Amino acid sequence: MLLAERQNHILEQLNIKGKIYAAELAIQLKVSEDTIRRDLNKMGEANLLRRVHGGALPLQQTSPDYIDRLKNPDPRKKRFAEAGVLLLKAGQTVLIDSGETCLYLAKLIPTDLQITVVTGCPLIACELSHHEKVEIILLGGRFFKPALRCVGKGTIDMLRKIRFDISFFGIYALHLKHGFSVNYFEEAEISQVVIEQSDKIVVMGGADKLDKTSSHQIAPVHALDLLITENTADINVINKLKDTGLEIIKV
Repeated sequence: MLLAERQNHILEQLNIKGKIYAAELAIQLKVSEDTIRRDLNKMGEANLLRRVHGGALPLQQTSPDYIDRLKNPDPRKKRFAEAGVLLLKAGQTVLIDSGETCLYLAKLIPTDLQITVVTGCPLIACELSHHEKVEIILLGGRFFKPALRCVGKGTIDMLRKIRFDISFFGIYALHLKHGFSVNYFEEAEISQVVIEQSDKIVVMGGADKLDKTSSHQIAPVHALDLLITENTADINVINKLKDTGLEIIKV
């Protein structure tokens, strides 16, 4: 088996299982463990996986905190919000999470659309303050500076009193095995409650956020309803996500 074929098999097994072991791969591919270890080392150096003792894990997603990303906004994220805003209907109660893509979504809400928007992010509430037909509910609680949002018991208590027709999240990391995850426990805790209270969950983000993991899982893939991502996303990753029942829109 050629090196490229071994690497494709390794990545496929990693995507399915979430963790792979050199000894098991050696048996599957009928090569020595030394060969597999060399393959894994090369793939780790190429940022295709995260090398650990005895095997490998998916890449750990890393990106600046939202407060830092505000200095360098990414206008490409607007296209995900443009697809998301088409899902809004008059009379809905909508949760819009914190983050750059979610802020674009708030900016794109039509001025004649009458909905209720719930958010823990003051930036989104301020963006909608000029919108005459949007009722805004700003979640209270401890202000978590890295994500520019409220967290903690006060926020959770408010969330549990509201039912959402649809909730929107930007993606930090999404992986077939490890699900939808973020970098901070405080964010994961809030997002888990939102999912419990929502009829439809929409996640939005680029191809670079897919097949990645982070330290705190929010929910498995099957708990999500719709992924909006870019049309350059890896077709193998997309197809495996679709197999879980996740609807996908590529823009």
